[in-house]
Amino acid sequence: MKRILKLRSINGRTAKIQVLAASIFVLCAVNFYRNRSLSKTEVHMKIKNLRNIKQSNFSPFPKNSSYDDKQADECFTWRPFVFLKTHKTGSTTVVRMMHHYIKKNALTKVHAYVHPYVGGFPGRLQQRFLMPENWNELDRKNGCKKTVISDHFRLDLTAIKDFMPERTRYFTIIRQPWKQFQSSFNYFYAKNTPRKSLTGTMKKLLKANCFVYPYLHIAEGRNIDVLEYFDLAFENLDQNIPYFFRSKNPQAFALGLDPYLEGEEEMKKNIAILDSGMDLVMISEHMDESLILLKNMMNMTWENLLGEDKNVRNYPHYNMNDYPERYAKFQKMFKLDILLYRHFNATLWRKVDEYGRERMDNDITKLRKLRGVTKAKILQTESNRMKKSNFDFKDLFDSIPKTYNVTYLVDILYGKLSNLEERDKKLSYDLARYMVDNHGGCPL
Repeated sequence: MKRILKLRSINGRTAKIQVLAASIFVLCAVNFYRNRSLSKTEVHMKIKNLRNIKQSNFSPFPKNSSYDDKQADECFTWRPFVFLKTHKTGSTTVVRMMHHYIKKNALTKVHAYVHPYVGGFPGRLQQRFLMPENWNELDRKNGCKKTVISDHFRLDLTAIKDFMPERTRYFTIIRQPWKQFQSSFNYFYAKNTPRKSLTGTMKKLLKANCFVYPYLHIAEGRNIDVLEYFDLAFENLDQNIPYFFRSKNPQAFALGLDPYLEGEEEMKKNIAILDSGMDLVMISEHMDESLILLKNMMNMTWENLLGEDKNVRNYPHYNMNDYPERYAKFQKMFKLDILLYRHFNATLWRKVDEYGRERMDNDITKLRKLRGVTKAKILQTESNRMKKSNFDFKDLFDSIPKTYNVTYLVDILYGKLSNLEERDKKLSYDLARYMVDNHGGCPL
């Protein structure tokens, strides 16, 4: 009996040892396969990073994450953003819509030093020339950096992405180049009729932002229409004329590209690099589709899209198909803007396809019902009914220098900046020098 009990005791201990050994074996096996899985994950991550490095040769600006990324709860319903306001494209309407978004979400907007230009325009944007309110408080409220840039500036994505939060969305709007060119001419030059005298608001506009350049120089102060102006600009425009870029690929210039870039392949390469850093490029001619995509990207409400456009103006409008020789010249002079427009128009419709055509049609129908209209919102409508204006800047042109000495222009602009607001004198001088060095000074 004792022997039997002893054997049972030995067998019990053996069984326990076997169970313990089996447990240890299972744990080791689990740990082995877990480490193996992690190693595979690390390998996959390295491969992915290598792929990203190769892709960066063409797409140097990483896209921002979508709304399902991990972020603070209080940041979930809004995003910081950078909206590049372009001239005569319908951008003012978009700014008004985004103003409600800024106000609703208590975002902090960077203000213009020289209204309406931000960051040293027409030089590429520099952070030292930005004027946000409570700059040191931007990333404290709710633990989120609530910065917004929404004005005219010259894009430098590398510089901007250095100080904007990672969640920032980048977008702008462009327009069919010939329409934009006509509208720009009429806005900056033909509309500025000095009815009584160059005093008050008009005088400030003309001087502070060189409103009438390069048109004043090219037209020599004469009252001409846009077709005659284009003929003169095609023959006489050069980079030494203040604000020359308003008449040479102005939309590409605002987006940071060289307006004198040559070679179609080089142009397309630079446009592709630009595309890699932008989240959305809206198209004026397809405003409703653009707004729906913007609403989806920024998590906006329908009410945000109901801002009325108050800048609709009637300007003389010419169809370039009626002037084939001129249009051939225009295509040569504005080739970069034309390629830019074609690229981002195609990009917009790819985004519409991703969004869903049926879904887009339903949303546009809803938007137009909310507006109380049944047709597309077309901005800055042109009209042939407007009579030729009777402005004449000949006396003004005759009274100013025709050569543009840098020191002279810097002194003039520095005086303007000093008179606008009380700012740091050295910063004002540095800004004046930077603007003049980038074709932003004039002898008015």
